[in-house]
Amino acid sequence: MPLLAWRDALSVGDPGIDGDHKKLIQFVNDLQDAIDGRKNDRVVGKIILELVQYTKDHFAREELVMKGAGYPDYERHRQIHRALTRQVLIMAEKYVRTPTDEVKQELIDFLAAWLVEHIIKEDRKLGAYLHGKRVWV
Repeated sequence: MPLLAWRDALSVGDPGIDGDHKKLIQFVNDLQDAIDGRKNDRVVGKIILELVQYTKDHFAREELVMKGAGYPDYERHRQIHRALTRQVLIMAEKYVRTPTDEVKQELIDFLAAWLVEHIIKEDRKLGAYLHGKRVWV
């Protein structure tokens, strides 16, 4: 069973943002599967690198949407993205330095909690704003 599953409560209502979130969930699940399956550190590291890059790309796309829609909380949300990116990079570097089972699980726990919490606490506010502005139907 996957660690994370997409559910309607995670939807922000924007097909592009929701699609990115689904892909990020898949990355976390793939990482969990690789760790549970005792894949070698090279496989795990590749998934982590792809996840980090996709996260950066997703944040850039989301920030374009926010800016284009005149989202009033844009700057604060952008700063949260920067802080989350730094945290993910710190965790990834820790894994590279110390690829123990404990560090791997710490990384998975962090990513899963971070992703769900960020979507529910921050991105759903953006979704409500975009819906109110009728940025999409």
